[in-house]
Amino acid sequence: MSIKDALRRFFKPTPEEKADKLQAKITNMYGQTADRRYYLDQLAAMGPELAPKRLITRFTVRCDNGTNDADEKEMTKCLLIGLGRASVEPLKDFLRKHDKDFNWPYRTLEALVTRQELTEFVVELLNTIGPDYVRNPERKEQLMLIIKSFNDDAVGKAILPYLGDDNETIRFVAADAVITHGHDYGIEALAKRFGVETSQRVLTLIAESFRDKSWIVPEACRENVKDNLPSGMRMNSAGAIV
Repeated sequence: MSIKDALRRFFKPTPEEKADKLQAKITNMYGQTADRRYYLDQLAAMGPELAPKRLITRFTVRCDNGTNDADEKEMTKCLLIGLGRASVEPLKDFLRKHDKDFNWPYRTLEALVTRQELTEFVVELLNTIGPDYVRNPERKEQLMLIIKSFNDDAVGKAILPYLGDDNETIRFVAADAVITHGHDYGIEALAKRFGVETSQRVLTLIAESFRDKSWIVPEACRENVKDNLPSGMRMNSAGAIV
């Protein structure tokens, strides 16, 4: 073996180093989309041990051309799906740890797991994140929107703490999700909000839902409700908002 060959072998990058370089290239928004697509393919070809967690990082950056950006992210989604179960835990781990860039990783995970597994994971996220302040509420917001399609008691009950979230928008979308599900325990939780809710928008949403769905306010909540109804609404003796 020549000295040149020995040096080449000595300095040959490890698979991890090669994968890291490809990750840097797929997240370089100053490059060309054709190049990034080529590097995405190259990274996926490195297999299930190296590719998934690095491919996911393409979801965290955006290029100026929205069409190209969406196409590349769709390609990334397909490549992750093609890697099968190896992509599941990296996707879950990303969704557990990041307050933004929720949609693409979630949609990819949704395509890889059963509805039951997805439901359990959504409940895990809801129970873990909680209604406390976060700098970026994007993940909470997106969760509140997607859980409208989960008519499941575990999900329905995990939403309830978000009715008291620090962020008014989260309270609004959480209330909307609870209204969509329409469970008895959710209706009671909504009625209790009349005594503490400070947002007129949220109060109006809840009051209009009680009126339009002919829900009866539980007796224990009626004192708070009658004093905090939006203008033009009242509660009759039966506990219905009209």
